[in-house]
Amino acid sequence: MTPSQDPPRAPGGTARIGDAIPRLEDDRLLRGEACFLDDVGDLPGILHACFVRSPHPHARIARIDTSAAQTLPGIVAVLTAKDLEEQVRPILADMALPGFVQTTRDVLVSDRARFVGDGIALCVGEDPYQVLDAAELVDVQFDPLPAVAWLEDALAEDAPRVHDNVPGNQVFRGSFATPGFDAEQEAAPLRLREEFRSGRIACVSMEPRGCIAHYDPDAGRLRFWSSTQVPHILRTCLAEQLGLDESAITVIVPDVGGGFGGKTTVYPDEIAVAAAAMRLGRPVKWVQDRYDDLLTTSQARDHRYLVDAGFDHEGRLLTLDVDVAVNVGAYPMLPFGSSLEANGAPRNMPGPYRLRHFRYATQAVLSNTCGTGAYRGVAAPLACFVMESVMDRIAARLKLDPAEVRRRNLVTEFPYVNVLGLTYEEGCFLPALDRALELIDYRGFRAEQTAQAPESRVRKGIGLAVITEQTGMGRARYQARGLLRIPGHEAARVTVQADGMVEVFVSQASQGQGHQTAFAQIAADTLGIPIDRISVVEGDTARTPGGTGTFASRGMVLAGGAVEKAAQAVKRRMAAAAAEGQPAGGFSEEAQHDIPGIRLASGVHAVTVQVDLDTGKVAIDDYVVIHDCGRMINPMMVDGQIHGAVVQGIGEVLQEQVSYARDGTPLSVSLLDYHLPRASTLRKLVVEAMHTEAGAKTFKGVGESGTIGAVPALANAIADALADLGIRPTRLPLDPATLAGLIGQVEAAQAPETQHA
Repeated sequence: MTPSQDPPRAPGGTARIGDAIPRLEDDRLLRGEACFLDDVGDLPGILHACFVRSPHPHARIARIDTSAAQTLPGIVAVLTAKDLEEQVRPILADMALPGFVQTTRDVLVSDRARFVGDGIALCVGEDPYQVLDAAELVDVQFDPLPAVAWLEDALAEDAPRVHDNVPGNQVFRGSFATPGFDAEQEAAPLRLREEFRSGRIACVSMEPRGCIAHYDPDAGRLRFWSSTQVPHILRTCLAEQLGLDESAITVIVPDVGGGFGGKTTVYPDEIAVAAAAMRLGRPVKWVQDRYDDLLTTSQARDHRYLVDAGFDHEGRLLTLDVDVAVNVGAYPMLPFGSSLEANGAPRNMPGPYRLRHFRYATQAVLSNTCGTGAYRGVAAPLACFVMESVMDRIAARLKLDPAEVRRRNLVTEFPYVNVLGLTYEEGCFLPALDRALELIDYRGFRAEQTAQAPESRVRKGIGLAVITEQTGMGRARYQARGLLRIPGHEAARVTVQADGMVEVFVSQASQGQGHQTAFAQIAADTLGIPIDRISVVEGDTARTPGGTGTFASRGMVLAGGAVEKAAQAVKRRMAAAAAEGQPAGGFSEEAQHDIPGIRLASGVHAVTVQVDLDTGKVAIDDYVVIHDCGRMINPMMVDGQIHGAVVQGIGEVLQEQVSYARDGTPLSVSLLDYHLPRASTLRKLVVEAMHTEAGAKTFKGVGESGTIGAVPALANAIADALADLGIRPTRLPLDPATLAGLIGQVEAAQAPETQHA
């Protein structure tokens, strides 16, 4: 196994799989020729919409008076739940399965608002500024109710229920244990117990959400534009909620300015806008601002882990017992429901390690906060944060090197079936670790760290993380997790026109990943034609075959696999036609692609930092990523995915935090309150690919591994820098105020001893 090198760009307009060609879509985007959702506005008679949202985290609605708003010039309608009750069905995000408690959500609140931002009414008018004014005139009488925002409060015995039918606010529960776990745990020579916590984060895509609905009553057809990541799932949900046939709905996704998971959710906002367009007989457009985005777009994380690990004197992890609790907010979100992170966290914990005895209990907990959903990496960054923190603590307890403890626990023989039954066909965990240590100059850094002056107010640290990423999940994996709304497959259609031009129709929709380039490269390589003869069409359910969507590092595995299948079928037909002396144009083939398990990607992150003991500020010096994403379609775009994902992981550790007061009042409602990483956050990043011979032949996902590895590696680097002070942080984020507080507490406790001496 050796690091791969970027191949040169193919000459003469051709592009093979593996060529690092510039992205085809970038020229149009950089010239300002993109068409984002807010650029779509040339529909005759288009109206604009604005939501009236609850200012209370929990309150009963006693009365809604819309009369003042309706008298404003240009206002066409002010809709409430009563107006839509016969038109729109309540949302059921979870299925009736063991472990789940079903809850309902009205598209507009009919009785109780359950978080600040819950939609109460929808103002529709001729001008976007008029509807903003109208929203302020809607008079809602609220009767405030007790609210819970923090996880511990929501789990308290006397906690108010967010939904009356959910005892203890526990909307999902799951568990697992290997046979004989108790005995194995008791037999472990050494035990480690710790509690880990994470903050809540927001997606903050560059373009907030929005949608446009246009209903033709004569044809009975709905055209719906949305900045969604899941056009076909959105179409299904619109049909279910509005009582329409799926065939009567077309979902169109224009250019999208980022998603990161937040646009995989199907929101009540979209359903309400569609209902308004159907009711009023005119197109309706809604585009949110950043304030509304931070209030209502699905958030993520907010976990607690209670860990009990058993290990031996050689540093080998023997048993792991973990209790997981996830704050999922006021409502389970469509289409993933309440179990997405609560179920995903423990399933990611075994990772690259030879763990054979495992037990977990996990729960999703309701609170009076914005609902949570998918965000880059979903639960894996925190699952790996816990596991990698455990590895470092084992090393500290036994006075072993953290890298050596990982060596003693990594899976090295393949195929390997992990403790949860997932098969790892191949992998290069240990060689990747060795390469990362070489590039970061691990030995040299340790020597430099040892030599630093004890009185120095800037401490150096190094952190490691060896991680896996479960990519390419298809139908079987989603069914096994109880996510029955997720179809799982992807599809593609490849059509050769009479003039030799080729169109590739794909079931996904891009939010900036480079689909136009990657799918074209697959088709060009398979068909053996220049890439400039290929165009890629996606994000239009009327033109593309059905599929699932763009999320969970599954695009190239499943949609890419479908493109390759369809192109191979076309190639066979073209060859047969040529053999018979027939023209090669006019062929079209469609293919679906699904896999029964996962494609396991992996990576090793190594990072060095300096922590200022006076300010708590963290400076990142060197950062190395060794990744295995299998067969790379375009190494330049792979590097870009990793760069962006690493920075998002850094933000999660150093600064990003959606804060709520204990009563549910949101405290992070602008980018002055919610702090994002900047370009100066990471100045040096070395990225290198490594894979096995078998892995080099297989597409794997890569979109999230950068975040999955960055969170534990950076957290461990900070802990390493502060180890001499006895500080091993267990909570994220580790912002300057938090670190300064921890350092201050330790130094204050040591001060009397120093004075006495």
